[in-house]
Amino acid sequence: MNSEMASSSHLSGHIEVERKFVPGPEVEKILYALGAELLEEITFRDSYYDSPDLRLTLADCWLRKRENSWELKHPPKPGARGLTGASTQYLELTQEDKIICKVSEVLAVPSLPNIEAFGLNEFASFVTRRRRFQLPLEESSKVVVDLDEADFGFAVGEVEVIVQTQEEVQNAFQKVEEICKKLGVFQESAVQGKVCTYLQLNRIEHYKQLIEAHII
Repeated sequence: MNSEMASSSHLSGHIEVERKFVPGPEVEKILYALGAELLEEITFRDSYYDSPDLRLTLADCWLRKRENSWELKHPPKPGARGLTGASTQYLELTQEDKIICKVSEVLAVPSLPNIEAFGLNEFASFVTRRRRFQLPLEESSKVVVDLDEADFGFAVGEVEVIVQTQEEVQNAFQKVEEICKKLGVFQESAVQGKVCTYLQLNRIEHYKQLIEAHII
């Protein structure tokens, strides 16, 4: 995946800049030493959906229902699949009308009255236990660290900074990398997330197609 960035300053939805890591036993201790606050400890189910020919995920568009709310993540620009080194940038849409617009665009079908009307298939569903920490505000950057344990035996951490414009992305990348180094979890290669690991374990053909398409 490449690091080409969209030129527009105002994109629909906020931009998540994040980096996944393998959480070691000392991570929470270091977080507290850095002044982090435990914001919440929650459990939720994520269910992911795609068309039968996998057009959404093969376009690096990830549609999920978390409990009763729809969310869609996609790259800021076609061809810019969100990855710079081991960090990613994705636009996140949470308003159903904007999600419908994006899904209809990717599937090349007319816009429909609701997401269910697209007739998409569930391809992954799992429960996550999450501990979410927030580091003290530095300038205007809100840094959040999630420690996740999925019910299929996989644990992953994530450092995340949310920004509103593409001009803020580079600084956010630097901030995410800096925090990973402070936590002692920085590595050059990307760490696989929950949904891709789920596919590797349970839907290997889907997983292979994503590799062949250079999505993962």
